[in-house]
Amino acid sequence: MAIGGGVLAGWLLSPQWLRAVSPIHVPMNPLTAVCLILGGAAIAIQSDDRGRLVMLLGGAVALGGLWKFAEIGMGLPALDGVLFADQLDGAPGSIPSRMAPNTALGLVLAGAALLLLRARGPAARMASQFCAISLLLLLILAMTGYLFDLEPLRKVAFYTAMKPETVLGLGMIAIGALARTRGGGMIALLRDNGPAGAICRLILPLTLAAPLVAGLLRLWGQKQGYFSEQTAIALQVTVQAALTLALLMASVIALDRSDRARRARERALRESEQFNRLIAATNPDSICLLDEDGLIGFANEAAVSMSGRSIGEIVGQRWGYGFDAVTRDQRDTALAAAREGGVGRLTVRIARAQGTVSWFDSLISRLPSDHDWPFRFLVVSRDVTDKRNSEERDKWKATHDALTELPNRTSFQEQLDYRIATESGGGFAVLLIDIDNFKLVNDTLGHDAGDALLRSVARRITHAVRDCDVVSRVAGDEFAVLLDSVRSEQGALAIAERIIDSFRDPWVHKSRIADCRISVGVALASRHGRSGPELLKNADIALFAAKARGKGQIAVFRSGMKAAVQRRTRQIELAREALHQNLIVPYYQPKVALASGRLAGFEALLRWRHRQRGVQLPATIAAAFEDLELAGEITDRMLEQVIADMTRWLAQDVRFGHVAINLTAADLRQHDFAERLIARLDANAIPRCHLQVEVTETVFLGRGAEYVERALKTLNAAGIRVALDDFGTGYASLSHLKQFPVDIVKIDRSFLNDVEHNVHNDAIINTVISLGHSLNIEIVAEGVETFEQERRLTARGCTYGQGYYFSKAVPAARVSRLAGMTFRGEHTKDADETIGSESEAA
Repeated sequence: MAIGGGVLAGWLLSPQWLRAVSPIHVPMNPLTAVCLILGGAAIAIQSDDRGRLVMLLGGAVALGGLWKFAEIGMGLPALDGVLFADQLDGAPGSIPSRMAPNTALGLVLAGAALLLLRARGPAARMASQFCAISLLLLLILAMTGYLFDLEPLRKVAFYTAMKPETVLGLGMIAIGALARTRGGGMIALLRDNGPAGAICRLILPLTLAAPLVAGLLRLWGQKQGYFSEQTAIALQVTVQAALTLALLMASVIALDRSDRARRARERALRESEQFNRLIAATNPDSICLLDEDGLIGFANEAAVSMSGRSIGEIVGQRWGYGFDAVTRDQRDTALAAAREGGVGRLTVRIARAQGTVSWFDSLISRLPSDHDWPFRFLVVSRDVTDKRNSEERDKWKATHDALTELPNRTSFQEQLDYRIATESGGGFAVLLIDIDNFKLVNDTLGHDAGDALLRSVARRITHAVRDCDVVSRVAGDEFAVLLDSVRSEQGALAIAERIIDSFRDPWVHKSRIADCRISVGVALASRHGRSGPELLKNADIALFAAKARGKGQIAVFRSGMKAAVQRRTRQIELAREALHQNLIVPYYQPKVALASGRLAGFEALLRWRHRQRGVQLPATIAAAFEDLELAGEITDRMLEQVIADMTRWLAQDVRFGHVAINLTAADLRQHDFAERLIARLDANAIPRCHLQVEVTETVFLGRGAEYVERALKTLNAAGIRVALDDFGTGYASLSHLKQFPVDIVKIDRSFLNDVEHNVHNDAIINTVISLGHSLNIEIVAEGVETFEQERRLTARGCTYGQGYYFSKAVPAARVSRLAGMTFRGEHTKDADETIGSESEAA
């Protein structure tokens, strides 16, 4: 721009000023100066936002050169003559008349190089560089002509030669154009760090410089007269051939190195690709590569297996096209996160044809952009089915009972609380269900039978209720039912009765038929409680009331039931305290031979010592005998003390006859109770004839009767006599006297009441005594309180009598005083210990 501007200023001001600038040359053509200015401006302002202006300036430069060729070939008017007519028509030799043709060619090449600067694509960039390099070669020819005064190289035919200033200006434009395209084409190859770039940087300068240097040396030597023209040509050809051979060898060596490096890279690439394919094929994770639109372009074997389709079916499809609508929305969200540079995450559920379900955790991330592949996203999906199933199992175990597979207490409480929180007037009720005498099943049939019974109970309850109801196992043998849409007691009772009816059929375990009964407590929401704990507590109170009525009963909560529960709870607490503090003691009531009035033996009756109220009767802890475990502990404590008392009496030579102790069905149904009792007697050297056991008719009934039979027969065979207490008040039949080893029958005290006036009681007593004589069974009458009762019993041949008429129950310390006495009514009163108005029926 500076050169063209200076020349143009000289033309506009005074042509003589140009001669002062270049006194030995004819001044530069003014149109050439204008084109230099335009070309320099295009180089200076070249940028992304000025592309059109650069192309316009380049086109103007090329047009200036093309016009000169049109003037020569087509006779068009000279453009420079139109602009500067007066100056160009001056005296010959001092003012140039027209532009040189080689200058016009240079302007066309320069304009083309500038015009192609902003064109898109590598071909346009390469063409721009080709034009610039061609221009440089043309300029080299012109400069060579000036250096060695070679007229043909400076001008064409008779036309004016290219000016040195023009050579300099066009050369700067060519170099500027090459600099602007250094990011690609041949210029970029020169900057390449690979073998091609190294060859270009070595060979290209030598290829250009060697002939030039050789030619210059030839011309210089020839001009100085050192050798003739033929010798100069021969030298130049030789030097040129040697240089060409050297360059060719260097190129071959460089190409060989490049080829070996290429083959090594290709081999490493193949190995890397094979390794990557091996990793992708054997990777258990599903791997997919997606394009910008989310279409699958690559999928490994795990991905194909995950989809359940062939590779041809999934490639080209949108990833996740088989997902449900919800999962597809999650996929789109994950893809959007990946497009923003983050990592998209989602969990995919896939249902298999065989009915199973698989779960996959998927991550979507964007790939780096430094590659030419169409892949833009990487999707990695890991099969977490086992983990998911394990978590589901752990969650299920935390909320369900493993034995019955029903919801556990925690789950039931959560559903109850939710139902209370969302209660909208539909109403609901809570049932608590308890298996009657469940402990006996474990004790007599074993825990495997108990587990089987619990599973059977769970199935029966579930089948009896509706689909909308919730059944749960909340304790060992206790179940709960949440009845939905129940507004009245009648509705709740109807379902409870249906549950009770489902237990009418016997329960079978290992080909053995057993009876199964349940008790049900009912509490209605709002009416019997407004919170979950309150409803469960009141249902439990109702359940206690139902069990107090007998087996297979239903009770709806009433406010008065709380007092009974509190009383029962207090009795159990007292019993536990008595056991813990060793307050339970046996009291002994004599049994008298009616014919002689002499002592036959004693019955051990339970008493316990209250720290404030003194000696208490069993009725004060009656609820403890309903708890089979607690009742067993009480029996064991009584046996322990009775055996200790008998051991002491034998050592003191007290003639106490025998001691009868009461046993329950739970005691006899323990698989080794009889053996343990016999072993305890033997360990204390107590003859077995000194102990009798008393049982009521209820031990023969219900489940486990065979265990009772075996225990009684074992005791009887060992010499321990068996007494049947309260005969005639239960449900035992005469066949039990034949089936079980009964040595003694005790007539219940209820038949002695008003025996003088009640002919029915008198007849029953006579029948029982006659039956005993026939079966060789001894008869004991309980509750003898008057002389008339004693007389009637003696007259009818009753063997023994027991009651207040002879003595109340006394502590062990009093037994030695009674041992040698003859019992005839009033004279025994000084042996009594007053403990209040007690009933020995206990």
